[in-house]
Amino acid sequence: MTNREENGKKPGRGGGFVPVGDVLGRIMGDFSDRPQSKGQKLGGLWVHAVGEQVAKHSQPERLARGLLTVRVDSPVWLTQLLHMKSVLLAKLYAVSSDTGIRDLRFVQGSLRTRSTSQGEKSNIDRLPPPNPEEVQRAMHMVASVVDSDLRAALQKLAQTMLVRRRCG
Repeated sequence: MTNREENGKKPGRGGGFVPVGDVLGRIMGDFSDRPQSKGQKLGGLWVHAVGEQVAKHSQPERLARGLLTVRVDSPVWLTQLLHMKSVLLAKLYAVSSDTGIRDLRFVQGSLRTRSTSQGEKSNIDRLPPPNPEEVQRAMHMVASVVDSDLRAALQKLAQTMLVRRRCG
């Protein structure tokens, strides 16, 4: 119970000061409880299963209904991975049988940023823009913050977290 609640004041609009920690906790939800996102875990699993050489030219993009879509940086590597598909599936299963991966699909495109063990970055990791529902939800999450600059910063943070949740 917060001091406001103990004093009989309701948190939120018209209820006085809302601590930033309360707002951030509401916005971040279970993100703070998860040290790695599903995407980070899947990326690590991919590198461990296929090896550094293959991972330099490919990265998991999306896992939906057992189908793992893998982005590949060149037509040569795309062809090579298509020929290795059954071997790659076996390696993924050997590394972790509980991933839910049943099939692989390869698409050609630029790879997103991946930090190396030395901390360097290869490309810029860009998230897609928030969709209208995420913008509205983020606005609702921070509506009780009175300071406009803080509210804008928290709204941007909330939108980023919602997009990350959507993208895995």
